[in-house]
Amino acid sequence: MPTPVVHSFYRYNIDPRMLKAQRRVFDHFGVPLRQWRDDKADHAGWMDALLADDSLDDIFVVADIDAFPLSFEAYADMAAEAERGALAGLAQTTHYKRPDHIYAAPMFMAFRRDLYRRMGAPSVAPYDDGDVAQILTDQAEALGVDVVLTLPRFALRPIWPLSDVGVFGTGTFYGEDAFFHLWQARHVSSCDLFCAVADGAIAGRHDWARYLELVEAAPNEATGRSLGQIMRKLRGKLGVG
Repeated sequence: MPTPVVHSFYRYNIDPRMLKAQRRVFDHFGVPLRQWRDDKADHAGWMDALLADDSLDDIFVVADIDAFPLSFEAYADMAAEAERGALAGLAQTTHYKRPDHIYAAPMFMAFRRDLYRRMGAPSVAPYDDGDVAQILTDQAEALGVDVVLTLPRFALRPIWPLSDVGVFGTGTFYGEDAFFHLWQARHVSSCDLFCAVADGAIAGRHDWARYLELVEAAPNEATGRSLGQIMRKLRGKLGVG
């Protein structure tokens, strides 16, 4: 099976360093990548347009601009699951809609186009009960199609529960050193973390102390402040140094 191209969407507000870092990792592992800039479409609209383009690979693979595989084998395994007819992807929940429904999320996912047609070729736009592309897991489950999920192993900063099976958040590592997803791609300090993990993936050796230092500087998704900022404000209120 030829290695399917991974398609990744971004807009004007993404740091160019992130684009370069993602490409360096993909090139290092020999995984073909196409980065698409579209300042007019949203993520779902961009995916819908690509899914309607039958000139692209039979196996459709999409990744967030702040995600990459940690080995060629991890990517090849996901693509192979898609080749055999499964819907494969990194596990996520939509905590504000259906917090107990774990689905294959488009931060990194793969499936056959003929499976998509069997599903009725739905739009992947968010809907009342789900977020972007969650409809694909709903349709796969209704058809009895395997949904192969790669679960988070740990997050450098846990933020959300993955139902009752784990957590995910800033700097999440999935599987057994299989995939990395940053979250919060728009923040400069988060980009520093992304670039550091990219360097570690290419070197084959992770600098965990550096990652923890950088994640402390990255804003919290809920508060918009870094852990360091929160602790300094707290110390000020308590009158401690």
